[in-house]
Amino acid sequence: MTPVTWLDVALVLMVVVTTALGAKRRLVGLVVGVGGVLLLRPLIIIGSRDVWIALAAGLCGTLILALIGQRLVPAGRRQRWGTAALGGVGGAVLGLSLMLALVTSLPIERSTANEREIFYPPRTAPAGLAVTFAQSPLVLEGRAILLHPLLTAPTPAEGLATLTWRAEGLLHRWLVVGEPWTAP
Repeated sequence: MTPVTWLDVALVLMVVVTTALGAKRRLVGLVVGVGGVLLLRPLIIIGSRDVWIALAAGLCGTLILALIGQRLVPAGRRQRWGTAALGGVGGAVLGLSLMLALVTSLPIERSTANEREIFYPPRTAPAGLAVTFAQSPLVLEGRAILLHPLLTAPTPAEGLATLTWRAEGLLHRWLVVGEPWTAP
């Protein structure tokens, strides 16, 4: 079993914080969380071309979603029973999506000896980070999602492994733009 690293703790805390913020904002948190997940794919595509435009678009999108949430849900309905749980669901979905986007966005390292050989997570990260990346179960899951088309599929008899393989394929299509392993 792979040990949990400080990076895994930080990523899980990010999910916990977004869940708590969503619960605090109640139905507005649900609107912002679900809307943020829907905006994530277009923002990843824009970010693959220009990070600054994606950052500006993300900030604008967040403000627009918050305004929509405030206007869409009357104040009296925002405070009803169960709205905090719905807001928490929205925050959790957004937090999980952001966590998966982060663990699939590390740079790919190329071997100097063999140009067809790649490494993910990168081994050339600063010393402490390289070890943390290599030991992190969340980063290793990000590797499986990012490099999904390059990895061999499990046999149908493996049951749960096949289900995991399909889920990783769906996440790959949602989170990864193009084929980053072919970029120079």
